[in-house]
Amino acid sequence: MAGTAQKDVVVGLDIGTSGIAVAVLKCGCGAKQEPLGFGYCPSIGVKNGQAVDIHDAAAAIKKAVSDARAAAGVPFDSVNIGIDGPELVVRHGREKQVMARRRAVDRQDLQNLQHKFSQAVLPADWAIVQLVNADFRIDGKHTARPLGCRGRELEMEATALAVPGSNLETTMLCLHNAGLQAVQSKVGSLATARAVLAAVEGQVGVVCVDMGAGMTRAIFINHGTLRYISVFPVGAGHITADLAVGLHTTLETAEKIKITYGLGSIDEEVRVPNISGTGCNVVSGKLVHRIIRSRIEEILEFVKQFLEHLELGASLPGGIVITGGGARLRGLLKMARDYWEMPVRRGCNTLLVESVPEEEAYRYNTAVGLALREPGQGQVPCGVKRMTEGGLVGRIKSWLR
Repeated sequence: MAGTAQKDVVVGLDIGTSGIAVAVLKCGCGAKQEPLGFGYCPSIGVKNGQAVDIHDAAAAIKKAVSDARAAAGVPFDSVNIGIDGPELVVRHGREKQVMARRRAVDRQDLQNLQHKFSQAVLPADWAIVQLVNADFRIDGKHTARPLGCRGRELEMEATALAVPGSNLETTMLCLHNAGLQAVQSKVGSLATARAVLAAVEGQVGVVCVDMGAGMTRAIFINHGTLRYISVFPVGAGHITADLAVGLHTTLETAEKIKITYGLGSIDEEVRVPNISGTGCNVVSGKLVHRIIRSRIEEILEFVKQFLEHLELGASLPGGIVITGGGARLRGLLKMARDYWEMPVRRGCNTLLVESVPEEEAYRYNTAVGLALREPGQGQVPCGVKRMTEGGLVGRIKSWLR
């Protein structure tokens, strides 16, 4: 877009199990942001949202970024990166820093405090992806924006979302090899919720379930803040794998069968091309249904246990919002409503351009959420760790410069 530069846009990059998605949003007046372009590439070298082959993953990122640059008409090399995984942990704590004299709080003070916080709440060699629910006090008085406020004692109470430092290092190396730098890291499931939930849902209480290819992520948001989060290492891609094994066919055929039949009853027999491609097998429709349903029941049970942990009873005014590629499965909403005995709707972001087909919109939910600007304080620079200088920290800091 003519006249638009990197400083005028925010870019979200989501490294998913099934695909790499990029969303480019233009900064408008106030909180308004306008979608400029999107890019997507099937994932290579990625498992459960984590790169396992840095070279292949970087190549896929380059392709998605190239498409997004072309669609948006804006050059960029800085992104907000989503980081997630089954190893994600939540740690709550409080830390304070006493300054030598009464003066205005600067960015270095905040960074020092965040490092002290990470030392206090994290195991060794773990990295903070995102700080949420941050509450600051200066000389004992609450302040929403501590930067520039005068005082001698700076205190922060917050919740840290963290992953093993090696996971962050691998992600940063992929970005570096793709010619990108991370401005900010965010937890993918929180970004997804930001993109698909209505503001009122987050205020009254809502659970957002993101059913991706490699994992299912559930978060509870109430009064606009994160209350609980959990990651289950099973997603819609496992249904495809189950079908491929159970029906002795290829993953491509299994995916088509999953999309075609969903959770509907299958009374007739199903002709399935065999894995060698030389003929077809005839299988029972009931077998196909049983394979799909059994894996979905496993995912629904994970969410049910998540709900029971919250001890909300039947009180969840915002209901449950299901999103992600798995949410497109035929019959899922009805089965989920019956299983959880709660209102359920399918969630999708609305910040899309006409060039993105409606059936592909789910791919960009997390990327859009990553590109949305965060209100207020509480964000942490990418890669705050409980580690010594040099080594991993030194390498990541050099990549972020």
